[in-house]
Amino acid sequence: MIQLIDRDSELRALTTLLAEAAAGRGGIALVSGPTGSGKTRLLQTFCKQAANSGAVLLTAVASRAECEIPLGVIDQLFRSESFPHEFRDRVNDLLTAEVSAGHATGSDPVLMNQPSMAVAHGLRSLLLALGERGPVVMSIDDLQYADEQSLQMLLFLQRRMKASRTLLLLAELSTIRSPHPVFHAELFRQPNCRKVRLDMLSRSGTHTMIESRLGPAKALELTHAYQEASGGSPLFLSALLDDYEAVHRLQEGGDEGEPAVPQEAFRNALMGCLYLADPADLKVARAVAAVGKVMSSGSIGHILGVNTATVEHAIASLTATGVLSAGHFRHPAARTAILEQVPPEDRHELHLRVASALQNEGVPPVVVAEQLVAASRAPEEWMINVLRDAAHSELDAGRTHMACEYLKLALTDCTDSRQLAALTADRMRIDWQKSPLKAMRHAVRLKIALRDGHLTGRDTGLLARSLLWHGRYAEARETLALWEAFDATDDRAPSEELAAFNCWMTYSHPSLLIRSTGSSSPAECAGSPSSGSAGASAQSESRTGPDPVRPFGPQAVTVLSQLLDQGASDEAVTNAEGVLHSVGLGAATLESLHAALLTLICADRPDKAASWCEELLKEAADQGFPTWQAVFAAVRAEAAFRQGDMVGAVRYGETALTRIPTAAWGVAIGGPLANLILASTVLGHHEKAVRYIRLPVPDTLFDTRYGLHYLNARGHFHLSTDRPAAALADFESCGRLMSDWGLDLPSLISWRGGAAEAALALGEKDRARALMEEQLTRPGTHQPRTRGASLRLLAAAGELEDRPALLQDAVRLLHPDTARFELARALADLSDTYWQLDDPVRAMGAAERAAEMLRSCRSPAAAEWDQPPPVARPAHALWPDVSTVASPSGTRSEAAGPSAGLRDDHGRREHGRSAQRPTEHGQNEPRRNEHQRAEHQRAEPKPAGTDVLTEAELRVAELAALGATNRAIGRKLYITISTVEQHLTRVYRKLEINRRSALAARLDIVSPETSTEAESA
Repeated sequence: MIQLIDRDSELRALTTLLAEAAAGRGGIALVSGPTGSGKTRLLQTFCKQAANSGAVLLTAVASRAECEIPLGVIDQLFRSESFPHEFRDRVNDLLTAEVSAGHATGSDPVLMNQPSMAVAHGLRSLLLALGERGPVVMSIDDLQYADEQSLQMLLFLQRRMKASRTLLLLAELSTIRSPHPVFHAELFRQPNCRKVRLDMLSRSGTHTMIESRLGPAKALELTHAYQEASGGSPLFLSALLDDYEAVHRLQEGGDEGEPAVPQEAFRNALMGCLYLADPADLKVARAVAAVGKVMSSGSIGHILGVNTATVEHAIASLTATGVLSAGHFRHPAARTAILEQVPPEDRHELHLRVASALQNEGVPPVVVAEQLVAASRAPEEWMINVLRDAAHSELDAGRTHMACEYLKLALTDCTDSRQLAALTADRMRIDWQKSPLKAMRHAVRLKIALRDGHLTGRDTGLLARSLLWHGRYAEARETLALWEAFDATDDRAPSEELAAFNCWMTYSHPSLLIRSTGSSSPAECAGSPSSGSAGASAQSESRTGPDPVRPFGPQAVTVLSQLLDQGASDEAVTNAEGVLHSVGLGAATLESLHAALLTLICADRPDKAASWCEELLKEAADQGFPTWQAVFAAVRAEAAFRQGDMVGAVRYGETALTRIPTAAWGVAIGGPLANLILASTVLGHHEKAVRYIRLPVPDTLFDTRYGLHYLNARGHFHLSTDRPAAALADFESCGRLMSDWGLDLPSLISWRGGAAEAALALGEKDRARALMEEQLTRPGTHQPRTRGASLRLLAAAGELEDRPALLQDAVRLLHPDTARFELARALADLSDTYWQLDDPVRAMGAAERAAEMLRSCRSPAAAEWDQPPPVARPAHALWPDVSTVASPSGTRSEAAGPSAGLRDDHGRREHGRSAQRPTEHGQNEPRRNEHQRAEHQRAEPKPAGTDVLTEAELRVAELAALGATNRAIGRKLYITISTVEQHLTRVYRKLEINRRSALAARLDIVSPETSTEAESA
């Protein structure tokens, strides 16, 4: 029951009128107000008070259902339960005779026929008789639905009973247009007529109602929000409070400063209000609900087929009722509640009419498309165009869900072949951002459209890129052939889309482009950035900015061409940053951004690439596109590896593999796998690297740039696990492909560096030196990281006296922010070189810096520089050679780098001892002479029987003979404990021994204990 709040003055006015009636001065009160304002509650409260004071109460409620029944309201009044029994027979006679006679006086409430006047006089007599017992209150609610005959009777009675003890109390819905204008005119002419207007509750009234039900604390919290949501309507406010109590009986907490989620009470109150209102109000409310807000009156009238005045009156009524405010629903749940009550077919038809009206008004396509989706159909051609335009707008705003909904509807109802092809391509773009594997379900339809000539160049590029991503080269070749054939029929230069696509293929899938064109030069395949269409496009873009639609804007084409032709020059870096600054992340710009990031990495700016990747990763996450996140995480992993952040490289690489399934990566999986293999190898996590290597990859991986990275990474893993021959094979395969494809850029992949380390491990110093000298002549080797790493390896392959200058140059070039691990290796090599040159002070300084760099890289080799060796080294292993030392990248080298220092006992591990050691004559001999002795001893024949051992087995056996544990051996040689055990098993079998202690004698090695005894003697 609605509380009577804020109605004290109105109740006092009615009480005054009753007192006057009791004194013989009959009166009339007309209570009006919008639906839900409390008119009925006011009448009920007053009538109860009147009855308690001794008044005779006659009540009636008019209804729309009975508005055509003659004298329906009068019949209710005079057959009330409170009507005295002794008068009932007389009433029955009067009314029954009048109704059965069927006297109709028309719609004019003023004109009455003679029989009706006789009945009216009879009723007047009854009222006068009742007045002798006390004041009589005749209460009629919902007067707007009263029948005309009853209104005639009421006018007759009120004109003749001014001196009676009767109060006529009427309540009706206030409307812009009165339902009974003549009746009102006659009524208001009477001097004893009083109008009582009910307005909506004030803020104070709302606070009072909430306080009476929920207490003062809650009233303070909820008053503002509930006043706004209800518009001060006692009906709606009471319903919202009912819902609040229902919700908070079930659960505690929540945001109590907002109206509770509407339940049945609010919905029922709202719909009851609309059903009781004028029928036009309900129609307009439905139209407004379909649109979401009030349109122009003319548009709503066009939608509903009614005149503008009717719409304006309905909007005014809905606003007065508290349903609308400033053209919108006061409570968002109102829209849903209204639409739910419309039958589905009628609702769909309403949305179509709204869509048409909105289109005529020129609103944005998204607004129209919302109506079409709500209608679940788009039967006209213009609707398909609107849906596609709306989908593009939503994509630009990063709202893919609705874009998919628009395209889904358009694809369902589209009948035009070209339009259907374009819509399918749009849907494929969206699906690719979520899952490249799922996107391929559209490939068949697009291939058919291409054969029929219905696919644009841009959409053909999408199809070709998707096929290439998954390594479906035969289909990709067919697609490219058709694209080029259709492009040639235009009798003009190749389109920008095709030229840009060829440029992209030059660095991503060069084998396919070379087989198609017969060219092995990037410039020949993609066009020079300074000539042809690419150059013109670049000039055009400098004036107009990058193309936000094409997968490759002209500036991105220029960046790629410069990278492939000249390496990562300063100009290429500037252009790359221009792309990143000016091109927003979108379905059509991913390749441009990827190319720009690759350029920064190749230009020794992994720090900048990492910063941009972080921004792009956040944006991709905000937009909810897993594929974008995976691609940028893979690039971020490569940047982290080049910076020397091995843990970060693994973290980002694993993130890339978890964002989309492995199968969805296609041939691009070679990128993240390569970084994971490299970083895991450097961290010493060989088991993890093996797991990555064992992941299945497409056969066509090695026809792509990603295959080059994979081969390079696998080669370094082979080096680290003592397989230099296998490593060399991988590096040379990588180099052969890079040369064939015109991608022989050391800044992209330094395959010669890996091959040189493998050659050193195999004892081929001349070959290693030639590889490094050749690398230093390649484009892009002016970059600090590439040049520094090349100088380090050149020093390793050179003479001892030439190494310091080369290594010092390498250290100056390498920077901790961009090449931390390479710097650590150069410092380690420099430290070892200084030890060999009998300069312990410099050696220790370089070793300390190397250890610091290695710790920041999280490399386990850092521990080798911070702790003394656990065992003494055999004389012939004091200084590394090609058979005794493993580098972090797997090298067995005489070089002093990580190929020696990071895995051996030099540098800091020698710091706990004197820089000079006692000779057999008891004198200190420079360490360099000791090295010469070790070189001489290596030239001597191996102990008898050891020739049956492989180099790897001999190294393990020597360390075991010196007392090293299996774990220490594994850490020193960067192999697993299991591998150590397998080597020792084979050593025991080949040397025909059965215990570890027999190794020293069998290999003719002085054990630690024997060495100690000899020194003491």
